[in-house]
Amino acid sequence: MIARGFMHLKVLPCRAFFFFALVHGIVLCSKSSALAQSSIAPFSGEALHYEVTYEWGPIYLEVGEVIFSASDGNKSNLRPSNTIEEEEEQEGNEHVWDFEGWGTSKPNWDWFYPVNSTYSSQTDASFLPQKFSRVGREGRHRYNRSYAREQDNCMTISCLDGELDASSICTPDSSSEFRDVLSAIHWCRQLPWASYTRGDVIAMGLLLDGEVHRTTLEFIGSVKHHSEFWPDSIACWEFHPTLIDGTVFKPGDEMKVLMTADERRLPIYIETELIVGAAKIHLAQHNVHEITAFESLRDSCKRVTRNLD
Repeated sequence: MIARGFMHLKVLPCRAFFFFALVHGIVLCSKSSALAQSSIAPFSGEALHYEVTYEWGPIYLEVGEVIFSASDGNKSNLRPSNTIEEEEEQEGNEHVWDFEGWGTSKPNWDWFYPVNSTYSSQTDASFLPQKFSRVGREGRHRYNRSYAREQDNCMTISCLDGELDASSICTPDSSSEFRDVLSAIHWCRQLPWASYTRGDVIAMGLLLDGEVHRTTLEFIGSVKHHSEFWPDSIACWEFHPTLIDGTVFKPGDEMKVLMTADERRLPIYIETELIVGAAKIHLAQHNVHEITAFESLRDSCKRVTRNLD
């Protein structure tokens, strides 16, 4: 029984890094499309640090970590300009966001399922990706692929890892929007959660591994959350996604996501049931950095070359 439980640990780092990918996204939002989206913007310089654990009864194992970061491409505090002319040019351009996510297995789990993976996304003001890339390793798979928007409804794929053919991904019209892993995170954080009622279902679409996947999430309601990483219980919104067939998740698995019910909209806790035990993702730190600390954080992630050989 213990051996069986540990065999399923091989999916944990992958599940942890993909939980946003499979929870968030957009295509046609049947419930929220009629409601105004929140005006809350991402925090420029924000970094979300997650701890990934495997838990089964008294067993508690730390198996991975994930960091998501966001910077405002139009803000001089995170992309300094040298001249007044450059600042004016930035202000005249369409708003740009620069998102980056990095995930790795803990060193003591590298032998079992090595992970060191970086996702990058550049979006417009509505979090529609203009460029997106995925580079690194997850288990036996090595990824080096990028996407670029060629027109409103289409993105082209350039794949150097040999798993996907170069192609274009298009939807029928501009109303069928789709987003990548990172841009979907921040779009989801803007949804008018306070306007939803228990049982509301939101349709979603996500660009993942060369395909636009269609799924839904169900709004459960308001709950209180408490963990070792937070000194006090915190009010959250809870929702449950429908997991995507053919991905690292097995259809029928249960997942719940908790997001803080305040202006921060922090995805604070995610839980996925496994055949034995559960994978749990805990928000351990939330920081908003000045430029030097922010660049240092991103550079430190890039300097981790473990598992890339």
